[in-house]
Order: sequence, then structure tokens, then C-alpha cells
Amino acid sequence: MKKGPETSIIMNCHNGEKYLSEAIKSVFSQTYKNWELIFWDNGSTDKSKKIFKNFKDNRLRYFYKHKKVSLYESRNSACKKARGDYIAFLDVDDIWFSKKLEWQIKKFKDKKVGLVYGKFYKLNTKNFLRKKQLITKKNLPVGYVSKAILEKYSVGLLTIVIRKAFIKREKEIFRVKYNYLGDLDFVLRFSLKYKFDAVQKPVGLYRQHENQMQIKFHKTKAIQLDKWYRETVKSKAFGSKENLNLFEEWNRFHSTSTLIKTKNYKQAIINIFNYPFNKNKLKLLIMLTLPEIITKNIIGET
Repeated sequence: MKKGPETSIIMNCHNGEKYLSEAIKSVFSQTYKNWELIFWDNGSTDKSKKIFKNFKDNRLRYFYKHKKVSLYESRNSACKKARGDYIAFLDVDDIWFSKKLEWQIKKFKDKKVGLVYGKFYKLNTKNFLRKKQLITKKNLPVGYVSKAILEKYSVGLLTIVIRKAFIKREKEIFRVKYNYLGDLDFVLRFSLKYKFDAVQKPVGLYRQHENQMQIKFHKTKAIQLDKWYRETVKSKAFGSKENLNLFEEWNRFHSTSTLIKTKNYKQAIINIFNYPFNKNKLKLLIMLTLPEIITKNIIGET
């Protein structure tokens, strides 16, 4: 029988006092109990440490980084401390539902499964039409899902659990140079090698904050997205021509939607004009002509 925790939960924090207590309580609410919580304090100057230390349990482990580093560098560092066979992620402003780990750990009975994820709610306090939104009502794809993920990306980091033995084979879990795309980059790379399984019901709630909707955020992300796309194509990571075509379509759509979000309407109109007629072109036309708060409720997130 394995000594120590079966599952390691990674919680990265930088000045996350506002929702931290709620996040930690959602870990304690789990019906599955064989876990450890690795709290990686990335140079916080608020009350985060005090809040965490108020919880008394020998499954809690605290690490402090005096000099703040990027989110994905700190996630990689925290993962190195994991003692469990599986690794899960929960940010300080998100919450899990009580049966999340119980449902997901069972899926690893299939030894080929490298990652288990699930549905989740997104909470956007700025969207008065739909504050709490279920991300995808359709069944999540399972198996070798790289193609399905390129067609519709709906993987939330707060939902995933990964088999540690598989990520040990990777040089870098999260590539730190993609500090705006780390989740996406990891999930797509992992999907090319390993089998995915899913819980077909919501397992948590993700909070979207104001800074994630600002023009500056989208512009910086767009620059990184273009670099990531070019490097990925050059590396021939996606192999088949079909997958490459899907990747090209995915990039075309997201780069154009970002132009709209950053109010670069002239270039967006040119891109849409040259876009082949399909459902993505219709989505872009809706995004271009209607306010963002309404389009999110019609076509969802992009």
C-alpha cells in the first residue's frame, strides 16, 4: 500500500487573500480524502500566508518564494514537491465541488489515461445577463482528443488531474515562455501523447476577473499566440495534415476574434472578408456587429 498522499493539489498564490479561504474550504469539502495541498506562495505581501496557516491539517504544505516569478514557473516548482501519484490544480480564486476528486481519481483505473478533466462553471461578475455560465453543455471528448480540442477547446485547468508518472517524461510541464498560454500549450501537447477521460458534469467554478477582459491583456496574448502558432507549426507537433488544417483554422479564428476584442476593426473586417464561409465566419460577424456582453451569451467564449 502506498505511503503518503495519493493525490497532490497544487495551489499557486500571489496576493490572493480575497477568495483564498473559500478555495481551501472547497478542498476540505472533498469526499475523497487521500490528498495533500501544496500551497506555493509566490511572494505575497497580503494576508494570504496568515489565512492559509489558520487551517490546521497535516496534509497542508506551505512553500514561500521570496522573489516573485511567473505563474507557470511557480507551478512547475510546486509540481516538483508533489508526493502523490496524481496532480491536480486549484487557483486561489476558484472552487471545487465536493465530489470532484472522488469522481476523477476512479477514471485512472485505466492505466492508459494520462489526464482526467470535467465540466465547470465560469463566474463573470461583469456580465449582468449571465453571471454564472456552464462551459459546454455537450459531452466532453474522451480518448485521444487532440482533434476534438482543436475544434472546440473547453478544458479548464481547475478541472484537470494528471498522472504524475506521465509528466515526469516531459522536460517542462508548463513552458514558462508562454505565460499567457501555458494551460492551452500543456493540454494540447499532452493530448497528442496520452489518453484523456472526463467527468460529464460540473466539478468546479472558475472566476474570470476584469484584467482578463482588458484590451492590453488581449493584445499581449495575441502576440504570444502568433509566436506559439508559428513555433508549433514549425515543430510539426501536430503530425497529420488533418490536424494541421484544424490547427490553422483554430488560429485563424482566434487571431481574428482577438482583433475584434482589441478594437482593431479594420484588420478584423479584412480577415473576415477573406475568411471561408463556415460557422466560424458567422461567429466572427456576430462578434463584430454586436456588443461583447451579448455575443458571449449567443456564441459563448472564444
